[in-house]
Amino acid sequence: MKAAKRYAKALFEIASTDLDAVQKDMHRLKDTFDANPELLKFLKNPTVPASKKLAAVQQIFGNKVSDKTEKLINLLGQKDRLSLLKDIAVAFNELYKNKKGIKEAEVITAIPLDDTLKKSILNKIKALTGSSQIKLTNKVDSKILGGFILNIDDLRYDASISGKLAKIKSKLEA
Repeated sequence: MKAAKRYAKALFEIASTDLDAVQKDMHRLKDTFDANPELLKFLKNPTVPASKKLAAVQQIFGNKVSDKTEKLINLLGQKDRLSLLKDIAVAFNELYKNKKGIKEAEVITAIPLDDTLKKSILNKIKALTGSSQIKLTNKVDSKILGGFILNIDDLRYDASISGKLAKIKSKLEA
């Protein structure tokens, strides 16, 4: 992962003029690897020649990426380090979010949020974090019974009914 972070940092510095385009590429790369875990296994396979790995990645992403991302892919292909692409994409996206002041938040509810409630939660998160750019996702999990669980970076606030029941149960058992 250290090598991936170094590549991501170098790409981030080089891509300062095309930052948004490269970030879209990195997001696309990560999504592709998440959707196709066998691709990463293929790239990590030591019996597959580096040239075949590079050809496969170029065929998948081809003309769909920026010049800077294409140069990164070619460099990694020459050094047989294409297996780092997903980790590079993840590290690059973290650098991008930090630079742009974007916070990611996830709210888990028993039922999907309507637009009004989503907007209200978004405003509360903005006030709590002081960040004006929040990427909010809503995950539905009927097991929480009601209420919500909010995850922002490494902060977790559990206001779910199942969470409250678990706290009561642990107090009764103590």
